[in-house]
Amino acid sequence: MAAAAATGSASLETLLAEGGLDVSALHRLADMLVSSHAAAATGPGAGFLARIEQLAASDSQRRELPRQLPHLQRRAGGKRVRQLPSGTPQDILYDLAGRLAELAQRGLATEANIVANRYLDLAPQGATGWATLPLFLSLRAAEAGDTALADAALAPSLPRLVAIGGLSGTGKSTLSRLLGARLGRSPGARVLRSDVFRKRLAGLAPETRLPPAHYTRHSDEKTYEALFESAYDHLACGSSVILDAVFISRSERDVAEALAYRLDVPFTGIWLEAPERDRIARVAARNGDASDATPEVVREQSRLSIGELSGWHRMRVNRPLALIIPAARAVLERRR
Repeated sequence: MAAAAATGSASLETLLAEGGLDVSALHRLADMLVSSHAAAATGPGAGFLARIEQLAASDSQRRELPRQLPHLQRRAGGKRVRQLPSGTPQDILYDLAGRLAELAQRGLATEANIVANRYLDLAPQGATGWATLPLFLSLRAAEAGDTALADAALAPSLPRLVAIGGLSGTGKSTLSRLLGARLGRSPGARVLRSDVFRKRLAGLAPETRLPPAHYTRHSDEKTYEALFESAYDHLACGSSVILDAVFISRSERDVAEALAYRLDVPFTGIWLEAPERDRIARVAARNGDASDATPEVVREQSRLSIGELSGWHRMRVNRPLALIIPAARAVLERRR
């Protein structure tokens, strides 16, 4: 395991030296951490909790610790503390936070959000797990001597819900990834993707393809039900959420908005649009993605009625990403 950890660290340094990290590389880093943690033996939870209490030195950390302590105690009792190659027992999310802090210190907040979301997509930790990450990231930054990042990680930020919908091939997941770090406290918003939830309900890894027969109305209902339940839990824990799903049914869009209303958090709905030929090209070019959409699915969706998009911001995406991102950010700024 020490070798695996060393390999992961070297990969990060190498990729950064080569000029950056693409999504596939970030996913590999998260995958490596998940595998390393799964293989590690359980460590003493009480010892880790005592260490966390000693490390919480700043005012913001001392204020946050009592709020997260019940969650940390449950995690320690639930075998989330592992004996890792570092030689000290750590909560697996505390170890993840160390990698996130490394990225954040390099000004790679978006990349840190992608790694964090990928990790929890593969190894679900629940809404309370995501809620511990700002404290863990703050403590890891303080350990590295970066007091500015340690304070910034715990800066107050009210939760909000953003839903990004659109037919298959409009780039919903790309936009969600690029906006994630801008919402909520570090490492940003929890991005909940319907394609990942559909695979999880089937007991499969995100990139495992499902046969067309699995895509039924019943399967859709169960997928959205799980998606909305998870969004509710994360928002209730104070985390911001981005929902990444087609949202082709008005009832699905209404439920998302009602969810935000119920929890009294701001809601923003963004509907992405592109010509069918562009959506087909995008879907055909995918490789190793959680979506099972095919050109045939795209053509079928084009024949369906999406109904009224009242309250959702419609955004044309058959243009350069350099124009789409500022436009989406402007929508979020206007609807705070």
